[in-house]
Amino acid sequence: MEIVRVENLKKYYGKGDTCVKALDDVSFSIEKGEFVAIVGPSGSR
Repeated sequence: MEIVRVENLKKYYGKGDTCVKALDDVSFSIEKGEFVAIVGPSGSR
């Protein structure tokens, strides 16, 4: 059973030449009973 679904998630910081695409068209789902972690260094690309 799917309990979370994310589709086409985008998060941009800044504008123009300083624009950082933190998330660009991210999609995923989490099923009941699954454990999920999103990890990475701060500011990673």
